[in-house]
Amino acid sequence: MLASTALRLLLNLERPLWFDELFSIWAARLPLPDLLAALRADSGPPLFYVLAKPFVLLAERLADGAWIARVPSLLAALLLFAGVRTFSKTSERSWFVLLLSCSLLLNLYSAEARSYAVLSLLCLVLFRLALFGEPTGTRLCAVAVVGALALYLHYLALFAIAALLILTASARRWRSCLALAAGAALFAPWVPIFRAQPFAAVGWMREAAWPSALGFLSALGGVGRAPAPFGPVAPPVLYFGGAVVAVLSLGLLLAYARTDRAVGEAAGFVLLVLAGALAAGLSKPIAFAGRTELAVLPVWIWGLARAAPAVRALRPICVLSAALGLAATLAVVMAPHPPSPSVALAETLAHVAGPGDVVVAATGFYLPARLASEQGRLAARVEPFTRDLGEHPGWFVSAMPGAEEESRLASALASVAPGKRLFFVIPPVYATSALARVFAAPGGRARELMRSPDALVVLWTRAPS
Repeated sequence: MLASTALRLLLNLERPLWFDELFSIWAARLPLPDLLAALRADSGPPLFYVLAKPFVLLAERLADGAWIARVPSLLAALLLFAGVRTFSKTSERSWFVLLLSCSLLLNLYSAEARSYAVLSLLCLVLFRLALFGEPTGTRLCAVAVVGALALYLHYLALFAIAALLILTASARRWRSCLALAAGAALFAPWVPIFRAQPFAAVGWMREAAWPSALGFLSALGGVGRAPAPFGPVAPPVLYFGGAVVAVLSLGLLLAYARTDRAVGEAAGFVLLVLAGALAAGLSKPIAFAGRTELAVLPVWIWGLARAAPAVRALRPICVLSAALGLAATLAVVMAPHPPSPSVALAETLAHVAGPGDVVVAATGFYLPARLASEQGRLAARVEPFTRDLGEHPGWFVSAMPGAEEESRLASALASVAPGKRLFFVIPPVYATSALARVFAAPGGRARELMRSPDALVVLWTRAPS
């Protein structure tokens, strides 16, 4: 546990923030009414941004304190270790701590300013509250409250609640079943916003079912698909090794479940949630390996830890899972972590653009520049290249610029004061001849400031008179 915590802290401190984390920071800075309005045009519920708000505000007061925005995730991942208190045997606790410490995805998401580590914690708590212990009034209230919190944190909790409704009904824990339904009812006020949110906001997540299924298995085997912002993916031998380990583990768990109901419920919860996400992903962008598994990983590890002392064949498989996960974690932590092009460009503009200058940014370049401006680090005025990008800076649809975008650029050029500059930041593919003609209009001079496979920066300077 101490070793994994050290790796998580290192990743927290060394890895630059990426686009989705910048969106978390941007959303957390908004007053609550503005946050709710912003999410109508984006995706996801509001709770994580509310939880992150004090950490984000503290991070802005400290030099090099951006990593503080990740503290809620780090704390949630550490609180998962409190699950050892649910075991009666020391050997079960040892397996739980080992597997929890070595899971690649749990280690990575403890170092990201997103909601997934917190979701992991709430799903484990909800699993234990709903299916174990006497259904006292206090416990049932806790089931309803934790269920509602999970739903307001991330939509993946819908699959967790549905799985637990099935399992509690199967176990004839009717009061727990009603408490889960009450928690879902508390989510009802958010449903109109949920229904209004555009699917295009998560359109990039679309993938076939089989890559997601393979990624799910690999994650259950300790490895999984490391999302690109964390650096290089795990070596294929580790990735596919994790999938093999998961298949073997699942077979042994299901066999042992006939003598231990709790293990069967853990396996059932995992299978129901992942199968539900895969089924829903056939029509909507929901299932995405490398993230979806965070809703079930702690419960999966809990089931393995409970079964390992009793199932001899499972022990070497658990050791192999831990070894694969640790190797994959070390590979990601020790790899270089350069900033993304959009973040790096925003930081450069913060140093070179001054008052009176204008930055016009497209696609993923707009949010980092807008956030830097709102934080007071970028003195120039920031404008979106497309009108709708200003309404939902957290996502964009890549489309070639047309007449409307040409008109917006011309208006932005006209607004530049004499002697001041406009920085135009776009993907290179957007550099059409029509935009070049806009820059060629009298009144200033344009030159290409920087070009890479990812970004093109054009500097336009207004004539002094």
